[in-house]
Amino acid sequence: MSEVTFAKSFLATLDKKAIKLPADHVSDPRKYPNQSPYTLPKQTHPYPRKTGPTSTQQAHAKTISATLKPMKAGETVTLPNIALDSTIFDLKSQYASQTGLQQDKIKLLLNKKPAQDLKTLKDLGVEKDVEFSIMILGGAGSTPRAHSPAMEVDEKTPAPESEKAAVEAEKMDTSDDSPESIINTDHFWSDLQGFLTTRLKDEAQGERLSKLFRQAWSSSSTKP
Repeated sequence: MSEVTFAKSFLATLDKKAIKLPADHVSDPRKYPNQSPYTLPKQTHPYPRKTGPTSTQQAHAKTISATLKPMKAGETVTLPNIALDSTIFDLKSQYASQTGLQQDKIKLLLNKKPAQDLKTLKDLGVEKDVEFSIMILGGAGSTPRAHSPAMEVDEKTPAPESEKAAVEAEKMDTSDDSPESIINTDHFWSDLQGFLTTRLKDEAQGERLSKLFRQAWSSSSTKP
């Protein structure tokens, strides 16, 4: 049989078969080719183990005590159970609420260096109980915590016998507001030292310059 005759007979045989399978066609599973069962490959990486708490979780869990001690005369406050993710602003707010001072007039120093409000204790390298120095800036008057009830005034109590004492007291109050009287107070030089320390970020230099300015003022004021 020639190749041409074989090709024609093969094509004729293919033409007799249906091109599309009917909708109810069912294959005989016994005619399926034999295949080995498919198994999943072995895992290349070991099964992940439970990891310990992260550093952030440890910062939330660990608490310390922070002692806030003023550089000058003032109230020392110890804050217990402070988390390491607490910010300097949080410590200042708690100190202001307990002492009645204005929060924006309070500066915290760690190792004689000012600490920024947005820094956390963890950012500053604090891992155990710590002590901060408190610098009170000028004008940090205490705010009243609660209004005291009005005192009863005895109307039968006589007034001062003369108005001389009231006039002298008024003169004294006005004289205290003069620049010379303000500069001669320790409170002014303490505020100046706090300002210089904040600007220079060095407590020793701030104290040295404050003393130098005070000596220069004293020497100039004593000259005739």
